[in-house]
Amino acid sequence: MKLNNLQILRGISALLVCCFHFREYINFEDFPLGDILFRKGSIGVSIFFVISGFIMAFTTLKKDFSINTSKEIKLFYKRRIIRIVPLYFLLSAGWMVIGGTLMYYFHGEGLKRFIHSVLFLPQKDTFPVLYLGWSLNYEMFFYLIFGLSLFFKKNRYIFISLFFIATYIAGLLFPTENAYLKMVSSHLNLYFVVGILFALLLDKISISKMWALVLCTGGILLFSAFFFDFIAISDSVLVLFVVSLFVLSFLLLDYTLHFKGNRLLIFLGDISYSLYLSHPFVELFFRRFKVEGYLNIPYFVLKLIVVIGVAAFFYYFVEKKITEYLKLKLKA
Repeated sequence: MKLNNLQILRGISALLVCCFHFREYINFEDFPLGDILFRKGSIGVSIFFVISGFIMAFTTLKKDFSINTSKEIKLFYKRRIIRIVPLYFLLSAGWMVIGGTLMYYFHGEGLKRFIHSVLFLPQKDTFPVLYLGWSLNYEMFFYLIFGLSLFFKKNRYIFISLFFIATYIAGLLFPTENAYLKMVSSHLNLYFVVGILFALLLDKISISKMWALVLCTGGILLFSAFFFDFIAISDSVLVLFVVSLFVLSFLLLDYTLHFKGNRLLIFLGDISYSLYLSHPFVELFFRRFKVEGYLNIPYFVLKLIVVIGVAAFFYYFVEKKITEYLKLKLKA
């Protein structure tokens, strides 16, 4: 099954994060347009987490891990590393060089930050070298636990769901200042669990077109009301519900309503990982130029166009090329 609408949601999520980081350009003294539109754009990361959980379950649902279990787990880790690591490491190195801080990472706190970044380990009050890598710390931790869950074969989804729910509860009962334990027990890991549950649910249950329309409409309207502050929601569990229903809406467009989706939006989904990681470089470039007043609105649009162009370049000439080469080389 082609999940075109889920791919579209990837693109939307990446653009939301991008607009969140660019929003200051369209915050005017008498009219904070950037905050009105994109103050909650960082929620795109949470959407990514639900999608990741879904995709991992969706792609492994029919696999029998009782045969050659260790080999299958090794293959799983290879594919995840090939998917995530090369572009991230490349752009992290680029960030170190372009930022003029390369030597900083060869000693002291800089070296410590570098080591934590390449090992996907969080640090207290410190972002990775390429700051967006904080979310990849969560992704890689999720993949680590998901790979281990494959040892449980048919019970793998029960194991991973119980693991993240138990660690979340443990975090509530025993608060910690340790950066790694805070990540392990974070409510953000529950987004992965919801994605897994959606994959299991949609594999077993057929939802009628009428109910799919109701859920899609309700999910998109509720998320929009939350995103633009028409309703105030601060509780992390309620935000999880809103985001989850929003993702489910796009899944139902694929599963039940069979909506084909717009090609341009699907393309944005294809390049979403490159877009997510490369947009800070575009921001760095545009900082050289000053634009006054409401001219910042077309300037903002121009930056988004450039971001998409740069992301497309990285996707076709870096991300895809490296991925294809490593898959062949590592037999993954």
